[in-house]
Amino acid sequence: MSAFRGIYKYWVTLMTVAVVVQIGFAGMGAFDTADKLSSEGSTVDEKSFEDSFGAHAALGSLIVLSGLLLFLFSLGTRDGSRIKRGGLVFGLLVLQLMLAWTGASAPFILGALHPINAFVILGVLGSTAYREWKTAPAEVPEAAPATAPPAA
Repeated sequence: MSAFRGIYKYWVTLMTVAVVVQIGFAGMGAFDTADKLSSEGSTVDEKSFEDSFGAHAALGSLIVLSGLLLFLFSLGTRDGSRIKRGGLVFGLLVLQLMLAWTGASAPFILGALHPINAFVILGVLGSTAYREWKTAPAEVPEAAPATAPPAA
């Protein structure tokens, strides 16, 4: 159980960093696409767009898979709070994936929720990582001394 808590602690920290990088990849893709529009003319084809957001899409898929692993690690801790947070993160990541797939069909609703949800995910992961690092490891209680034989 203690091993799963250690894995959970480091995994949630790694995921927090990955989400920060992912948000950076989104900005990189947006500005790369804007640059292509200004330098190549007034259109961007689908391949060019996918090239700009390729890193964002690839890392996003890995983050969703890592969210499933986080949830599985949380089950190993057998701690209700960690299980709830792991489940919440995985649920938010599945929602994020669905928003990415459907965002273009309703950009002012679903598309707008995609980056907002990204910051919610970052907040939950960041606060979870903070809690894990702030919490001191549980001390192992010392064994009680054996009772001494009665004095004669």
